[in-house]
Amino acid sequence: MATEQFMYDIEVVRSLSDKELHQRLCESWEITNSKLEVWGLIQNASQAGERKLPTCLMDVKSLKNSRFIDYPLRVRLGVDRGIFISFNSSEELFGFEDGTYISCELCLAPAREREKHENPFECNVVISSVQRLIELPEYTYKQLVKGEESIFLNEAVYKLHVHRSKNKIDSTLSNLKAEHQQQENKLNVQIAELDKNLQEKQHILDRHKNALQEIISKTQGMQQTKSDLDSKIEAYKKVEEHMSNKIEKLKSYILDKALFLKTFEFIDESDFDNFIFDVIKEPDNINMVSFYDVFGGDYKQAVSYIQAYLKEKDILYPRHIIENYLTLIRSNDLIILAGDSGSGKTNLVQSFAKAVGGVSKIIPVKPNWTSSEDLLGYYNPLEKKYLATPFLEALIEAQQHPEVPYFICLDEMNLARVEYYFADFLSNLEDRDKTPEIQLYSDDESAHVLSELKAVVAIITDAKTKYSQEGIVDFVKLMQDEAVNTEMKRAFGFSDKDSLIKYHGDIRRMLAGIIRTPSTIKIPANVRIIGAINIDETTHYLSPKILDRTHIMKFKSPLLTDWDEIFIEIETHGFEDVTKPLFMSVQALGERSVYPKFDRENDFCQLFVDLNREFFNPLDIEFGMRTIRQGLNYINLFLDVNSNQNLAMNNFILHKVLPKFTFDGNKASGALNKLELLEVLIHKLEELITDHESISSEFSSVEGLKTILENAKSNDGVVNYWA
Repeated sequence: MATEQFMYDIEVVRSLSDKELHQRLCESWEITNSKLEVWGLIQNASQAGERKLPTCLMDVKSLKNSRFIDYPLRVRLGVDRGIFISFNSSEELFGFEDGTYISCELCLAPAREREKHENPFECNVVISSVQRLIELPEYTYKQLVKGEESIFLNEAVYKLHVHRSKNKIDSTLSNLKAEHQQQENKLNVQIAELDKNLQEKQHILDRHKNALQEIISKTQGMQQTKSDLDSKIEAYKKVEEHMSNKIEKLKSYILDKALFLKTFEFIDESDFDNFIFDVIKEPDNINMVSFYDVFGGDYKQAVSYIQAYLKEKDILYPRHIIENYLTLIRSNDLIILAGDSGSGKTNLVQSFAKAVGGVSKIIPVKPNWTSSEDLLGYYNPLEKKYLATPFLEALIEAQQHPEVPYFICLDEMNLARVEYYFADFLSNLEDRDKTPEIQLYSDDESAHVLSELKAVVAIITDAKTKYSQEGIVDFVKLMQDEAVNTEMKRAFGFSDKDSLIKYHGDIRRMLAGIIRTPSTIKIPANVRIIGAINIDETTHYLSPKILDRTHIMKFKSPLLTDWDEIFIEIETHGFEDVTKPLFMSVQALGERSVYPKFDRENDFCQLFVDLNREFFNPLDIEFGMRTIRQGLNYINLFLDVNSNQNLAMNNFILHKVLPKFTFDGNKASGALNKLELLEVLIHKLEELITDHESISSEFSSVEGLKTILENAKSNDGVVNYWA
């Protein structure tokens, strides 16, 4: 019971944070370990006339001293009116009957409930902490023996403690002296045990001291190793700088001799133009609708226009999909579109790209991909050139068109194991502080090409000069001059059987490889990477590492879409002409930036910390700090297209939480098994997403979780989001 010393005025506590309110409760209830641990008896939900009474914890006492507790504030609904337990009945969830004694931990009720009842201190029972009491706390038992307090027990517990009390009293009356001797003997045994424990702890302390000394020694060794590594890193940086200088020397040499190399056909016209004039292609946006000029940068209007534009192309998507997809594109995270074949995954990539004036590249994934070389290509030392893949060529093309959005889609991404061929690339995408860069091959290869190229140019020049062939500007014509041909073969060390024409082609291919494929490439700011996956017996599941770094958008068959509803949506937009695509700049489609910081005071952060403690962690679902920061970023961006925060949270749960639900639901998790805990989580989501019933079942996290639970019950309790 709160004393006058700890009674507060409502105006004083109204402005306190949840952490400060929790501290006041601990002080009021004389709790020192910061856990609001109590015990009491269950009163299940019931009907009182037209009013439904909730399930509550009654006769609430502190687990520390078994004293009745109350809120340190004069309120209408005190602890004596019961503490709310958020499920229909304890019997339904635990098999507890009315009057069953339990122990549990309390937490502050949701803010809206506390505001509603005008009680900032109002608490709820933490479901995962509930345990049935098979005996009363020791302090309470002593009170019962001494007759200090009248306590009402259920019949089983009452008989147990009355029997125990009677035996104790009878024993005391019949043989007080013997008991005294017994206590003395017991005390001596305890003293001996304490001495033994003390000696054991001393041994443990000695071992810890030795271990600590070993750690100190290892730390000193690690510091020396770190110093050695720092020296090696500095040396590596110097080597890297030296290597970079080599490729710059090659570029400088090619630039200096470019006209000569073009004249003698060592480089072709397009490579010459790209290299000399550093050609950058500008977007052709004349016949487009400007996002900023026409819509003033309004993303809601942009979504409406894109939906209407696609409808004119006979492509129908619900507004929610376009809102969601545009938000994910702006997040600069990896997006994975999941669904059955023909559900519109790659079509969304291609049609959205056209709708915003961008370019789409569909790259089919092969089942035999096992490393990053399958994705990016590799350098062939025999041919002295880099063998590029369609994926790398798409990146290079995007680099040449920096103002045009490029959407690169890895189609059927999980035909091979994604973590084998894509993990290194994904790690590069994780770096949000700078532009990700990929090393394709060693810069040293360019030094070999430079050396050989210098020799070729010198030999051709000397041969021309020696035989006064300044008028010849064609390599083939130069070779047709017998004297020049003979001299060049002599200079190259070739025999009569060797072909200078073939050697010329080899040099040409080497130069084209160096010019067209740089040794390193930065992932252009105008590129978005999307994956499309099917889940069937021919594909692989996504690993936790991949799921933790991506957003999953799940699709259903377009034949199940309510097309009439889409037409109604589009009619409300009121656009007269939607024949032109919408030009959205690379910046409008989202700039790469660091995720928002984790803030303990932020409601979203605190909510998912609580959900992780109560549900995700007991269900063995990996959920970390990065995921919450990704969620903050998504929420901020989604509010630009739709002001419904509940819908934003719903989408985040669909993308980042439900895809991780793969486990055995029959396993225990505290007092419940995992399937039962899923049922509690469903009720929790229904409370959090208050308008969940207005969300289409296809896009509802609540309905999605219910479907997962139903499938698990019909599959021997195996929970699988992808089933």
